[in-house]
Amino acid sequence: MTNTAVNTLNLLAIDIGNTRIKWGLFEANGVMLEHGDCLHSALSNLALPIADRALIANVAGDAVKSALEVHLSAYSHVHYLKSTAQIAGVLNGYSQPETLGCDRWAALIAAWQIQQVPCLVVNAGTAATIDALTLNNGQGKFMGGLILPGLDLMQQSLGLATALLPKITAENAGVSTGQNAFATNTVDAIHTGALQAISGAITLMFYQLHAECKQLPHILISGGNAQAIKDSLINDLTKQAIVVDHLVLRGLYFIDKSMQSESAI
Repeated sequence: MTNTAVNTLNLLAIDIGNTRIKWGLFEANGVMLEHGDCLHSALSNLALPIADRALIANVAGDAVKSALEVHLSAYSHVHYLKSTAQIAGVLNGYSQPETLGCDRWAALIAAWQIQQVPCLVVNAGTAATIDALTLNNGQGKFMGGLILPGLDLMQQSLGLATALLPKITAENAGVSTGQNAFATNTVDAIHTGALQAISGAITLMFYQLHAECKQLPHILISGGNAQAIKDSLINDLTKQAIVVDHLVLRGLYFIDKSMQSESAI
């Protein structure tokens, strides 16, 4: 990827996840000009575009952060996101707001900006998170959520912790369709079990949120396994669910926009 000319209106949003680093370059109006990603192991080859500032969500720890900073020496403004009690029209309902994962916080902000209605926000990566967003006096409010192993991790853990089940790797994880509840081979049984564990958790929270807010919530799903999870949903959930690419990166854009507006006051 060639470097992009400096533009003070541009933001580089970076999502340092558990396995991969994702980035997106945004114009001031929210258009994503370009994006990319790489595994942590390939970080030394990362080529980032140049912008005036960078906003980063990091859930991978200090070692990956330090390795990334080598690529940010040209930036005069680098900010690492921390979850707060409130920003960009969303209230944080966590008992200790600052302990909420910053990637989850960014995804919730994006979801509120995209659809200002009660919804579930699902990130389907190495870990799967399912968070509830509802209305509170014209604002969004994060009610709370769940964290469980992601689709690939759930399958791989069975192979590591059992003697006779097949060892599922990143290369062969998710090879079945997961559409048959009565799997007739072990690999399909593992895949379908993992998929239905996640979709079942979404289904239960969907109806709990429905009871809380008295309307069918929307479901926004992002991450590498988003489409597989959406396809596994049934009944009322099917028509309420959409896949939204780069939800965390989009949330970083909206948070940056809010911070820029506040600093201009």
